[in-house]
Amino acid sequence: MANLKELRNKIGVVQSIRKVTEAMKLVAAAKLKKAEQKAEEFREYAFELSNMLAKIARRSPDTNYELFFGRREVSTEMLLVFASDKGLCGNFNYLVSKEVSGVISGARAAGRKLHFVCIGAKLFEFLKRRLREDEVIDFMSDFYKSSELFDNSRKLAEKIIKDFTSGRVDKVSVVGTKYISPMHRVTEVRSVIPAISAPEDDTDRTETVFEPNIADILKEFVPYNIGIRIYQSALESVAGEQGSRMTSMDGATRNADELLTAMTKKYNKTRQYNITQELVEVVAGASAMMKG
Repeated sequence: MANLKELRNKIGVVQSIRKVTEAMKLVAAAKLKKAEQKAEEFREYAFELSNMLAKIARRSPDTNYELFFGRREVSTEMLLVFASDKGLCGNFNYLVSKEVSGVISGARAAGRKLHFVCIGAKLFEFLKRRLREDEVIDFMSDFYKSSELFDNSRKLAEKIIKDFTSGRVDKVSVVGTKYISPMHRVTEVRSVIPAISAPEDDTDRTETVFEPNIADILKEFVPYNIGIRIYQSALESVAGEQGSRMTSMDGATRNADELLTAMTKKYNKTRQYNITQELVEVVAGASAMMKG
């Protein structure tokens, strides 16, 4: 039978771990509520903005604006990888890394060079190990600070637009998470540049007059839209991370409860066994003294 002191120590360790996982679950739940609300509210705004620009582009299919429609030849692609800065969030980072691996394989098979921008520390080392000599990786730390998230997204948008217009990259994509619920999120690849693959047929024949002109409107709003897309990806990533952390810490707390129940039963049985053994020894000793 196990030693009672050893069992008490193990029970104490599990109880301490349970307190930590329970606290982390509650903190993640509080953060998730805010992140979920922001992501869902902003998702509609981002969708309507992109939809509006697509409608504008359809009014002028001859407009040649590479930032919006992209380039015909793509030799270098930039991947904005949204992961988490902290661990203990279940399979959140694993799913993103799996999606990134697929994108890397496809891009290299197509003969494209890759330029990684890692947002979140947990995948930086993973991407560094996958890097080739002709590829580049940048790391953005402290990107997810809530008070600076919008400004950081805007600055990143300015950087990638500069890289695109200078010819250093020909395409920009986001690899990240789309938040659906705490238990359900999907990883996906979203195009940032180009913002639209090609003008689609427009069934709305309402005559619209644009001032000053469509080209100037696109040049003004497309860079803003790129920043909005990056900000939306960041919000989705934050919500997905907190949802994954809350569910994983809830599972860890439940496992700790089950382990504590099993260990407490074992402790009580061991204690009862030891008491019984002591009584047997006392009775046997008394019986021997009476016979003597």
